[in-house]
Amino acid sequence: MKKRILMTVGFVAVFAVILGYGQPASIKAMIDFQFTAGGKVLMAGQYDFKRDTTAPVFRVQGEGKNFALAPVLTRLSGAIHTTPEDAHIVFDKVGDTYILAEIWIPGEDGFVLAMTKGEHTHKVINVKY
Repeated sequence: MKKRILMTVGFVAVFAVILGYGQPASIKAMIDFQFTAGGKVLMAGQYDFKRDTTAPVFRVQGEGKNFALAPVLTRLSGAIHTTPEDAHIVFDKVGDTYILAEIWIPGEDGFVLAMTKGEHTHKVINVKY
C-alpha cells in the first residue's frame, strides 16, 4: 500500500513539473520613474518581478544594486480583474511618490503588495507577457 501511495505521489510530482507548477511566476517591465518596493526606493529602469516560491514575497530585480523584496499582503482572484493574457503592474501614486501596489500575471491571482491609505491615484504599467 505504501509503495502504491509513493508511486502516485511521484507521478503527480512529475506531471506538476512538466506542467510548470512550482515555477516562479514573473514578468519584466520597463519602469520609467523612481518607485518604492518593500520599503526600498528603486531607480527607474528595467525590472524583473518574480514571485518567490519559498516565501510570500516578490523579488524586484533591476540592474546593479536595484533590488528589493516586496511582501505579498494578500491575493485577489485574477478572474475578476484580468483576461488570460493580461499582465500589468499597479503603482499607488501619492504626490510625486510611486509605491509598488499590485502585480497581475496571466494564469495567476493578483498579488497585493501595498495598500495606500488616504488619497492616491493609480499608475498602471501594461506588460507584454
